[in-house]
Amino acid sequence: MTDTTRPFSPNRRSLLRGAAALGALPLLPRLARADTGNWPTRSVKFVVPFAAGGTTDILARLVAQTLSEEYGQQFVVENKAGAGGNIAAEYVAKSDPDGYTFIVGTPGTHAINQFVFKGLKYDQTKDIVPVIVIAQVPNLCSVTNELPVKSVAELIAYAKSKPGELLYGTPGLGSTAHVATELFKSMTGVQMTHVPYKGSAPMLTDLMAGRVHLTIDNLPASQPHAEAGSIRAIAVSTKTRWPLLPDLPTMAEAGVPGYEAAAWFTVAAPAKTSPEIIAKLNASVDKFVKSADGTARLRKLGANPVGGSPEDMQRYVAGEIDKWGKVAKFAGITPQ
Repeated sequence: MTDTTRPFSPNRRSLLRGAAALGALPLLPRLARADTGNWPTRSVKFVVPFAAGGTTDILARLVAQTLSEEYGQQFVVENKAGAGGNIAAEYVAKSDPDGYTFIVGTPGTHAINQFVFKGLKYDQTKDIVPVIVIAQVPNLCSVTNELPVKSVAELIAYAKSKPGELLYGTPGLGSTAHVATELFKSMTGVQMTHVPYKGSAPMLTDLMAGRVHLTIDNLPASQPHAEAGSIRAIAVSTKTRWPLLPDLPTMAEAGVPGYEAAAWFTVAAPAKTSPEIIAKLNASVDKFVKSADGTARLRKLGANPVGGSPEDMQRYVAGEIDKWGKVAKFAGITPQ
């Protein structure tokens, strides 16, 4: 990739070299911008599509703090909650591609929302382009302490005895909690009612208070409340048990054979952002998530570090679009 340690001069050769660095990625921008070698020269905005306190916000602040220390410029987290992440995604998609506005995205903002929302005002694969996958996390199936169930099998039986009466909370339409629970419903035949929120934090507040009955939400947001005894965790959503919670069964082990779902979190940029800046930011985040300190901090939060190149992220997102499109069809989810 281009040496970004020297000042960048926008001549023809530099433009061609910058484009070649990401030549295998057809959807990434080809237009380099002036002075990218000195980037950042001012504060950088990380837009989070959910309320403060949720998994996306937690991971965004961890990465932003690390980048602020590395570059000596503030990486500021700005929460723009609502519409399942679409408010934030549209904002970033329409922002100046100058390298000072990014989104900390999720499966919803990059892959799922097209199957859930009508009339998106941004194209999920063209208007926001990849930088890096930060981490993957399992979802935690948790219930309010007032619900008389202590296992997935008991939850299924209880839900079937009260069709449509149980309320499941999610951080919003199109979130992994939403599609993960719809997958659970379709595989078990239970009927439950969806209650979307503007982030994990307000949803978990209501779960603790018993205003909703369950969630299958991201582990980093849910785990502290489960450890405190404020909610009851009964399973993880991944194919294998989570190493830090070895006694907690998977959904498949606990009564839903074949069930598997996970969330992932990324950094992405407005289309036409300079490939030089994308490569520079990618290298910094990749270095952090693969470092001993970064790996330990992410795993302590309940996240599995990923990293890799922008091309790796694009391939991964393409696979997730295919997967969740099939889940949406299987579960009968239609755009609203």
